Amino acid sequence: MRQIACAIGVIALGVMFRLSTAAAQSAGAGGSDPARGDTLRQEEVIQQVVAHNDRHRAARYMEEAARAKVGPAGAWDDPMLMLGVVNLPTSFSFSEDMMTMKMLGLSQRIPYAGQKGLSAKAARADADAAREDRRGTVLDLVAAAKSAYVDLYYRCRTVEELQRQHDLLEQVVQSTRSRLVANLANQEDVAAAQADVWRLESEILSAQQEVDAAWFDLNALRGRDIPAALPALAVPSTPALPDSVGPWLEAARDHFPPLQKMRRQAESFAFSAAAARRMRWPMLDLSANYGFRQQVGMEQPKDMVGFQATLSLPFFSGRQQGRMARSMQAMQMSTTAEADQLWRDTEAALRTFHQRAVRLAASLSLYRERIIFADEDAYQSAFAGYQVNRTAFIALLMYAQTIYRDRVTANMIANELARTLAEVERYTANADEVTATYAPEITGGER
Repeated sequence: MRQIACAIGVIALGVMFRLSTAAAQSAGAGGSDPARGDTLRQEEVIQQVVAHNDRHRAARYMEEAARAKVGPAGAWDDPMLMLGVVNLPTSFSFSEDMMTMKMLGLSQRIPYAGQKGLSAKAARADADAAREDRRGTVLDLVAAAKSAYVDLYYRCRTVEELQRQHDLLEQVVQSTRSRLVANLANQEDVAAAQADVWRLESEILSAQQEVDAAWFDLNALRGRDIPAALPALAVPSTPALPDSVGPWLEAARDHFPPLQKMRRQAESFAFSAAAARRMRWPMLDLSANYGFRQQVGMEQPKDMVGFQATLSLPFFSGRQQGRMARSMQAMQMSTTAEADQLWRDTEAALRTFHQRAVRLAASLSLYRERIIFADEDAYQSAFAGYQVNRTAFIALLMYAQTIYRDRVTANMIANELARTLAEVERYTANADEVTATYAPEITGGER
């Protein structure tokens, strides 16, 4: 009677677990049908992240603000209009003295030394640095979107593998129970097999919680409200892995935004230093005036004109500008040195990523093409041997557990490989092409 009650309890718990798991899977799948186009794809996620994430919008505004400073930096000083009176008697009469004149004049500072053009070039380099910030933000968002998507995808795959393992262990439980009835197995074997099933059910619940957390994080990144149902997920695309790190290094040298930003900042400091040196030159001011003379008595005096050129004597400001030039030059040298070190760090990181990706790809190939197949063959052979009493029960459980552990390990390796390649694209991708691909309306607006 005790064995019958135990068996009834086991069956009831198994039915309850299947119902709860089926409900969770139905909620996770959202009743989606790929034929109806309900499948969520990686490209769709990237497009939504680039278009809707506020970090990208903030970076675009900063670039716009920096670009607006280029024109004012190179603009000439405004001309000065002069209105006045000269030689006016204290009686304030304009008709007493023939030398009284109403004056109209115009003056203009001429930046002949070229400091305005250099200042404009410095501002343009600053705007280019802000553009690299925006490009870097785009690539960061794309890498984050890809990582979040593949993380969700492989967590879902892990749940599926755990479900397959649950069915396999149920097979072991049923076989052990049948052998118990035939007096070919012990009660402890049935209990041990059922304990493994329950242990796996606990792991499935934890894995489903991880899927939910990954789904919430992905929707926050997309800038979308979190829907109640998780749709079906398409297989994420994987970029090609080059045979050597050379193509990655070449692409990073041309496109890596932080490196390009430092180069633009170095250019800005160089132009600012040159502009400060030009400010030590005398400033040239040109002015002209026209004097209107009024008739006094019978005499009609002629109007008079005047021209003037003024050169400043930079005895004091020249010293200050010289110090400013040296400061800008030191900042240029500092930025250049920092860029050199950043490139060495980038090269080391890409070489590390390449070796990691190569080893992960090889390891994944071993698991998918050899290890898992060997596990399945070993289990099938052990199960057949257990049926005819040639394989020990503990060995059968070991073979059964090895299958799902290796399957889950393969998913973890695939996830790590995909995340590694997504991280590499932060260094190597062309952000303008990425924006044109996933947010063409933004690119069109910038043009």
